[in-house]
Amino acid sequence: MLGTNFVLGAAVLAYVLHGFGSQALGLLARGPNPVRLAGFLLAVVAAFAGYALRWRVVLEGLAVRPPLPSLIAYRAIGQSISSLVPSAKLGGDPVRALLLAGPTVPIASAIASVLVDRTLEMGANAPLAVAYATVLLRHGVSGLERALLTVLLALGALVAGVIVVVRRLRRRAGLLTAIARSIGLDRLRGVRDRMDVLATAEADIERLVREPRRLARAFAIGVVVDLVVLLEFHLLLSAFGLPAGPLAVVAAVFATGAAHSLPVPAALGALEGAQMWLFGMLGQPPEVGLAVGLAVRARELVWIAPGLVCVALRGWSGWARGLTPERRFWL
Repeated sequence: MLGTNFVLGAAVLAYVLHGFGSQALGLLARGPNPVRLAGFLLAVVAAFAGYALRWRVVLEGLAVRPPLPSLIAYRAIGQSISSLVPSAKLGGDPVRALLLAGPTVPIASAIASVLVDRTLEMGANAPLAVAYATVLLRHGVSGLERALLTVLLALGALVAGVIVVVRRLRRRAGLLTAIARSIGLDRLRGVRDRMDVLATAEADIERLVREPRRLARAFAIGVVVDLVVLLEFHLLLSAFGLPAGPLAVVAAVFATGAAHSLPVPAALGALEGAQMWLFGMLGQPPEVGLAVGLAVRARELVWIAPGLVCVALRGWSGWARGLTPERRFWL
């Protein structure tokens, strides 16, 4: 299915490039403004650092203090995998938990920190998605009612899920371990051998739940990063002379998130099509929407590249130490 969707996305991208590619590239060729591009790159660096800082705040609640540069590298690798794999940005989380685990960080603490960090990120992003959809609806973008309803339901489910998890953890009733036992999964050897890791991870999450001030601080860092991302989009679009006002930035961010929610690897074609459709609803010609899509695609590459570089460097260092290919892969 993913292969078929990738081919269809490539076909859509080829079609729109054939029809409007030259005009869109002409718009992009008017820039870029080097100062604004430099500001955009600084905003990307700040966003990566902010995400890693939020993660470290969570880890400190588990008495784990890995260096911030390492967390930035792990977060970058997870970001690259999440962008390439259509998993609603969740695909890189198991990888960064695996990368973090080591002699000084138990695997259970790594899993717990990633779960809490991702939950905080979803908790910050969901209200923003509701706000974006509401703003676009008020500016005459029809067809987003179902999207707004979906986001509201997702936000409600997230809040309800967090409440249930917190209550169960405070009663020490467990969650994943309880589910595994109730349906008999613990009778499988592969699951039974890892039940202690899951139980320890749940205990670590319960420790974090009992530190609301720490979680609030981590949540606030995530909100600041989300604002940095808005600034990042503004600087990118304005660098190429594209619409970069508040409404245009909201539209670009919303379309990007919607495109990555579809089961298309790297959102190929979906990202460009979403930008064209949404900016068309705002009264912009197709070539402007495509130009925005191509600019955002360049942003995606900027976000993916650091993680791929980190993977390559880790692979090279592992080869230099004489590790086997299998060991290098897991490390």
